[in-house]
Amino acid sequence: MSRMRRSVLALGLTSSLLGILLIVLPSLGGIISPSGAVRTVPFALIGVLSLVFAAGYALAGTRSSAEGGDGHRSDGVGLPTPENRPQYREVGATLARRLDTIEWTDRREEEPTNRLQLRTELREAAVRVLSRTEDWTRTEIETLLDDGRWSDDGRATAFFSDDVVPTLSLRQQLRMLRRTEPVFARRARHAIAEIAGRSAAIDVSSSLSDSARRALDDSPPVSVRQYWPPDADESTREFRTGDTRVVTAAALAAGGLGVLTLRPALFLLAVFGITVAGYARVASAPTGAIDVRRTLSDDEPDPGAEVEVTVVVRNVSDTTITDLRLIDGVPAGLTVVEGSPRFSTALRPGKEATFTYSVEAVYGVHAFDPALLITRDVTGIYKRETLVETAATTLSCRLPTHPVDNPPRRRTTVHAGRARSTVAGSGVEFHSVRDHRPGDPLSRIDWKRKAKTGELTTVDFHETRLENVLVLIDARAEAYVTASRDGDEPIIRKGVTAGHHITSRLLAESVPVGLMALSPRSCWLAPSVGDAHHRRIQNTLAGHPSFGWTAPDGDFDSTAALRVLSQRLSLDTQIIFISPLCDDAAAGVARRLDAYGYAVSVVSPDPTASASSKPSCDWGYAVLERRFRLSSLRNAQIPVVDWNPTESFAGVMRREV
Repeated sequence: MSRMRRSVLALGLTSSLLGILLIVLPSLGGIISPSGAVRTVPFALIGVLSLVFAAGYALAGTRSSAEGGDGHRSDGVGLPTPENRPQYREVGATLARRLDTIEWTDRREEEPTNRLQLRTELREAAVRVLSRTEDWTRTEIETLLDDGRWSDDGRATAFFSDDVVPTLSLRQQLRMLRRTEPVFARRARHAIAEIAGRSAAIDVSSSLSDSARRALDDSPPVSVRQYWPPDADESTREFRTGDTRVVTAAALAAGGLGVLTLRPALFLLAVFGITVAGYARVASAPTGAIDVRRTLSDDEPDPGAEVEVTVVVRNVSDTTITDLRLIDGVPAGLTVVEGSPRFSTALRPGKEATFTYSVEAVYGVHAFDPALLITRDVTGIYKRETLVETAATTLSCRLPTHPVDNPPRRRTTVHAGRARSTVAGSGVEFHSVRDHRPGDPLSRIDWKRKAKTGELTTVDFHETRLENVLVLIDARAEAYVTASRDGDEPIIRKGVTAGHHITSRLLAESVPVGLMALSPRSCWLAPSVGDAHHRRIQNTLAGHPSFGWTAPDGDFDSTAALRVLSQRLSLDTQIIFISPLCDDAAAGVARRLDAYGYAVSVVSPDPTASASSKPSCDWGYAVLERRFRLSSLRNAQIPVVDWNPTESFAGVMRREV
């Protein structure tokens, strides 16, 4: 027990006992009859000390709660919200973060790196866009940018013509004191809106979208696994809620006022507070074992079907649980469409309670998390959190296999997965003529040359071999962006859908197909054929953690991953790279594969496809950057299929053939 607590407890007990004695035996007050200061000072001193200790105790509790110490934890703060999917960032959130790093204090730096880098990138983007839309030369564009005559928007032109640390007016200096957005960041938004608007020939707003601003805040945990500390060794945690501090501080204040005013009735409040504080010292966390059973109405539904989840909670202990709260472990990919996965009740020994809710099935294999059980004692002072493991519950929702035209990058033949070999042998395309060797087929002897020169020669042709194909899916954390307006579906799910159709189509034609995830979560299937291999690929796409609904943690070295890939694959393997191309590293992967000598093609689901009637500048910036990456790949002779996820993948591929 700390010194503060011992002092508070001693003072509280002293004032409480004094109050009780005066209430029970009022005549005790007449035993001591001092007068003047001798009578007033002790009561005043005790009263003031009580008030001081009350304020100090309440302040210490506030500080301890803010620092997360003393084992306290506020109820409801940070609890998982399994009713919803995780919220994924939009591609425009990258710009919001960059602008957020620009501070008023950057003015004090000799080289404001963030400002210089952003202006350099936007200046190059402006040159590229204006050279295409205005048919100006680069020299003319550079001059217009420096002079500020390329646009009618004064803030947009000032971004390039003024210093990166502009001189501030008196009004702007007052804004700086209020910590509003720096002038340079505001000008950057206007410049981006002007450039993006000219590139897309639409009106782009200079403001940031609400979703981009929300991306600056930390998202609350959704699943139970996200809520529970990953380094926790035990499945149970105990907390004191800290509610007794408020009661104790109020009791001390009441006791102090009772001493100062000589009102015995106020001492009763002190007695109540001390009783509660004393109970908190001797009480323990609630105990009791709970058994949880979960069943699904259909564990293999079709996409879009509603599945009812029934949860039975049973008290298997010999004690009554007065306050039981349960949050079921709904997988991150499922959305609750009816009912609630939260449940509260009280259970006597041997009793059970049942609740149900419904989820909407989506493609993938979804394993339910353990249920989070929260129990409290009668007063709510102590709380116990427990992960309750249930029997494995898995909802498996698979896509039907529909053949679709999706050829990889072709070399010489029109058949997906087939290419001309460099090896001479049987075939239909002429390769060379050589001396006849014993055992050569008679059909390949050059009889015309034999008749003309008397030499016996054999004609070789290019062999047409069945070429391996590898489907490489970008599953890095950077690829977990959203293209939906709700922000609850990552674009990688579209990539997985495309991978499902592509592999199914090629395997139907007996083309050896492999699968790999570009992710910290290793996933590799070597190219092969057959029904068993097809099932392995389907199961991997549906349930492997590399393609899950939560982004991977930690840094990832794509260069090292491609180095391992090149050691596993021969150069005659065709690679289909599925990526949203939302950062330069993704485009770099395609270029590096091409440099290794692989025939690489890119299928890119567009995360910027959905936009409002007047899109924001963060959306415009993302569109600009992505278009530049597509253009650079196509200039390098790398085929790119730009797929709008609102369209069917089969229709897009038929159009691209």
